[in-house]
Amino acid sequence: MTDFTDAVRDDTSLLIAIAGASGSGKTFSALTMATGLAQGEPIYAIDTEAKRMLHYADQFTFKHMDMRPPFTPEAYIEAIQKAEKAGAKVIIIDSTSDEYEGVGGLQEMHDDEVARLARKPYDKLEGWEIDKFNAPAWKVPKTRHKTRLMSPLRQVRAYIIFCLRAEEKIKFVKVFDERSNREKTAIESAGWVPICEKRFMYEMTMSFTVTPDNPGVPLIEDGQAVHGKIQSQHLSFFPPGKRVTKDCGKQLRAWARGENTTRPAQTPRQEEQGASPSTSQAPAPTHDREKLWNYHALLATAEDKDALTASHKEFKSKLGADDFAAAEKILRAHNDRLRGDADADTTAVYVETVIEGE
Repeated sequence: MTDFTDAVRDDTSLLIAIAGASGSGKTFSALTMATGLAQGEPIYAIDTEAKRMLHYADQFTFKHMDMRPPFTPEAYIEAIQKAEKAGAKVIIIDSTSDEYEGVGGLQEMHDDEVARLARKPYDKLEGWEIDKFNAPAWKVPKTRHKTRLMSPLRQVRAYIIFCLRAEEKIKFVKVFDERSNREKTAIESAGWVPICEKRFMYEMTMSFTVTPDNPGVPLIEDGQAVHGKIQSQHLSFFPPGKRVTKDCGKQLRAWARGENTTRPAQTPRQEEQGASPSTSQAPAPTHDREKLWNYHALLATAEDKDALTASHKEFKSKLGADDFAAAEKILRAHNDRLRGDADADTTAVYVETVIEGE
C-alpha cells in the first residue's frame, strides 16, 4: 500500500477512441495524434487487420504488431501490456471492434454460450431457441470483457488510442410527397454507432467520430462532439472543421501532464468559506455531453422499470430541462442499437415506457 501525498497534476493516462466507417481516416488520424502525444517517445501499434497499418509505415515511425485471432479480451490486454512493458508511451489499437465482432470476440462467445445453454449446435437452433437464451448468454462474454480487459486497462500508464469501426444507422420517417399528395416513407440517417461492447465508450477520456465524406475531421457541432465525448477543456484542441493534427496530440499530452492547466484563483469569499473553486464555477453548459453519457450509462445498468423510473426522476431534477431533453434525445437516437443488444433491453424499455408514459 502506498502513502497519501498532496494532489498535484501529473502525467495521467489517456484513453481515446476514434470511431468511423471505412475511408473515414481513423488510422491516419490515430497515427497523427499519436505522433504529437509521443513527442519522440515510442509508439506501439497493435494491428488486427492483416498489417493494414503498415500502409503508413513510410509516413510515421512506430513499432508494429501483427495481431492474429482469436480476438479475445485476454489477447487484447496481453498485447497492450506487452507494449507498455517494452517502453511504449503511446499505444494504438486498430481495430478494437474485433474484440466485439471478430473471430473469438464477444459476439462469437455469445453464440457459443447460446449453443451451450440450448445443448445444440448454434446452426441447428430454431429462432425461438436463440431468443430464449439470447439474454443469459451475454453474461459470460460481458464478464470477460469487464474483468479481463477493462479492469486491467485502467492500470496501464500510457496514452492509448482505440480505433473502432462504426456503422451508420437508419430510421424510417413519414414525409409528405407533394407530387402524389400523400405521405410516404423515407429513409434518413440516425447517426453513426461504434462497433464495440456498449459500455466501452464510457471508459474513455474522450471519443469522437470521423466520416468518409470528411476524412479525419471530428464531428463537432455547436461546441460538442457528435456521437462522442470531448470535454470542454479539450475542445480547443480540435478546431471545428479541421483535421486531427500532431498539435492536437501535443496539446493533449501537455494537458495530461498539467502543463497547460491552471487552478482558478479563489475569491476572498471562497477563501473565507473554505470553498473549492469548482463548487462556485458557472454551471456546465447546456447539453453537457459528459453528463448525458453518464446518465445514459446509469440507465443502461438499471434492472427494471421501477429503477429506471426512479433514475429518470432523479436525473431530471439534477440536469435541468434542457440537458434532460438532450439526454432523452440521445436515448431515442440509440434505441435501435440498444434493441440489438440483449444486455440493454431495459434501456429500450425506458425509452418506450418511462418517457412515453409521462
